[in-house]
Amino acid sequence: MMEVDTSIENETRKLVYTHIMAHPGVSFIILKSVLKLNESTLRYHLTYLERSKRISFGLEKGKRYYYPHNGERHIIQKHEGSDAITGYELTGAQDKIILMIKSYPKINQKELVKKTGINRITLSRNLNKLMKLCLVRKVPNGNKVIYEYLENKQLRYEILKRLIKKLLSNEIDETTFLKLKKELD
Repeated sequence: MMEVDTSIENETRKLVYTHIMAHPGVSFIILKSVLKLNESTLRYHLTYLERSKRISFGLEKGKRYYYPHNGERHIIQKHEGSDAITGYELTGAQDKIILMIKSYPKINQKELVKKTGINRITLSRNLNKLMKLCLVRKVPNGNKVIYEYLENKQLRYEILKRLIKKLLSNEIDETTFLKLKKELD
């Protein structure tokens, strides 16, 4: 799915770039609000990313909308009987959590609280929702639990596991299961 450009050293710039990669067509106002950056800082980093040809922008009614330079967009497919949802609009908190998990692989809940500024209870609730949507997963790592963003291959595997559980618990029939499995392949 999306790969974060590791050549971007500045953390704020990396955050801006990652958000644009995850949400092509995002407006300046949304970037400013979601990332909680002041206007001049955001403009500086957007200009840098434009000049380095990592992002581009489009104009509509006098407003700029930012896109990855290659213009790719990744969408999660909705499969009947699965928990993955197309078009589910992330809340601001969920968006921040996803950005941090993509930007900092092997991040744990304590680090997520620090980096996002979201309290532990709200973070936990949103992580559970993101796991239900098959966007992130919990992974044991020694005596800690870390969170990973699910790429396409991992996402298909997670959806398949859930479909098998639904088949075994008679929530879906075999014909529906085979049809959905074929769509996943």
